[in-house]
Amino acid sequence: MGSTKEWMMEQENEAMIQWMRDSYNIPDDVDIDEDYPGYSGMVAVYEDELQREEYESSMQWYDDHPYHEIYNAFCGRIRQLEGMVTQDHNPFTDKMILQMVYAHSVTLFEAMVGDIIKACVRKFPHMMEKLVLGIAEVTKEKYTIKDIVKYGGVENIALSILNDSTFHNITVVNQYVNMLCDTRLNNRYESQMHKISMMRHDFVHRNGANKAGEYHQLTSLMVFEALEMISLYSVDVFQAIKGSAEAPAAVDF
Repeated sequence: MGSTKEWMMEQENEAMIQWMRDSYNIPDDVDIDEDYPGYSGMVAVYEDELQREEYESSMQWYDDHPYHEIYNAFCGRIRQLEGMVTQDHNPFTDKMILQMVYAHSVTLFEAMVGDIIKACVRKFPHMMEKLVLGIAEVTKEKYTIKDIVKYGGVENIALSILNDSTFHNITVVNQYVNMLCDTRLNNRYESQMHKISMMRHDFVHRNGANKAGEYHQLTSLMVFEALEMISLYSVDVFQAIKGSAEAPAAVDF
């Protein structure tokens, strides 16, 4: 394993050196190492270039996959999770499977929300504008002109902040959906979703125990109820974003 890691590091270093030669017209017979003039600066530029290419590649995925396609895929995965759980309350059902399904359903929801928002703001300029203005109101970070140049515009700054958001926090979900929509998201499922999110945290980080050290006694029925609640809430989220994204543009007379 160690030799493999070393080989990969050597390959990455060779790729960086070749990039330096190509970008700065450094002859092949000149050694490039830490003692080469401007080496650290070239490394910084190279790393920035890699990050930019990775970012552009990830954003291209959202251009190629419409938000409704992402949502439909999420619904299909939720149905697959339902199929993994029996509804006959079998006392011998593997508790670990139930916990995994419960936790993974929240993870799928989190990914779906972030992905459909990114896909929408990439496709619809008015949604991107809402995202930028909304984040400008809530973020505490201050960005300089230098930052704007580095990120390639305020839109990319907004997307960077969006990427850092975690959507298993239901408060954050509501914040972003309300940011993008003209009407506030219906909160009829909010309290139940908070409970599901908190229990998911207990399964992932406390081996199924709450803060008091008491273990959740998870059953098949509880998992089905959680999956149903996540599905219902996701419909509200999707419809709210869809309604705002597909809304006809206002015409001034």
